[in-house]
Amino acid sequence: MESYSFPAITYEEINESRQFIIDVRSPEEYKEFHLPGSISLPLFSNEERKLIGTIYKQESRAKAKKTGMEIYARKLPAFYDEWISLLKEHKGKTPVVTCARGGMRSGAFVGTMLSMKMPVRQLKGGMRAVRQHVLSRLDSFSALNWKTIVLGGLTGTGKTAWLRQLKEQGYPVLDLEGLADHRGSVFGHIGLTPKTQKQFEFELVQELQQCAAKNHTFIIEAESKRIGRITVPPFIISAKEQGNFIEIKDRMDRRIRHLMADYQPFTYQNDIRLALNKIWRRLPDQIKPSAEEAMETGNYECLFELLLQHYYDRRYTHKQNGYVNRQEVRTVDLAPLDDERILPAIQHEIDRML
Repeated sequence: MESYSFPAITYEEINESRQFIIDVRSPEEYKEFHLPGSISLPLFSNEERKLIGTIYKQESRAKAKKTGMEIYARKLPAFYDEWISLLKEHKGKTPVVTCARGGMRSGAFVGTMLSMKMPVRQLKGGMRAVRQHVLSRLDSFSALNWKTIVLGGLTGTGKTAWLRQLKEQGYPVLDLEGLADHRGSVFGHIGLTPKTQKQFEFELVQELQQCAAKNHTFIIEAESKRIGRITVPPFIISAKEQGNFIEIKDRMDRRIRHLMADYQPFTYQNDIRLALNKIWRRLPDQIKPSAEEAMETGNYECLFELLLQHYYDRRYTHKQNGYVNRQEVRTVDLAPLDDERILPAIQHEIDRML
């Protein structure tokens, strides 16, 4: 089927006002990497895809194709209903069907839909072409001379929250934790669904395009090169280490309040316990009885204060030695400020650097 020519469109040509995406890959493939807003309509389930792959490897290509056709034929009436429903829902738009490489799976959908006089296009090269586009753009972005402003500060000083508010105000923010859906620590996944590397890089490219349009500038949090299982591209880490540094300071009670809001420990008690177990051996022995009691009694304010004072604050001080421009640090002390005055204070320092 790959040799047949269907009406095709490249990823770069897609216009959301005129097309919508139907992704026919398995749920497992879709979960790893997909176009935001695309509709998952898998031709094969995870198990069916594995079965066809096994037949292909152990028996023959012809037998695998026949098995795939049999599965598709059984599902065709249900797919037809889905197509009609989607065309009504996206009236005036043309569906673009994608699979892994723009081959048999998307071809099966496109061929059948065309035979029924339905408007449809096949995504040329499938998701592999999208992935190649992402890698090419990352390579191009790595060659740019980025101006970087780095927000640093101890855990719980609200850096991510302030970044997101800055973005709402139109500043060129690169929210790596938001893109990764992970807060960066052993507790960072709690209450979130962390992205895969491929999904992270796709969404990162979209954000970098916006930042490139604003004088090749981005404002970033002082992240490490890994956020959970995500690896941050080296050029971003290099730009961060060369950037202008703003140190955010705040009082302990507000830092604890931020952590309570972020991690919702009464909702995610088991996750908090599992994360605590992972760092337990690195905690000072003298705080372990108090930490254990706080965990057991649900006194999470006390637990977070112990972890901040005796673990995270010490680790942060060590990490800051890697910044080239540490001697040029500007400090914003939030401790005496009420909540309404915090964002303007941070904006003031950033505006002086832009």
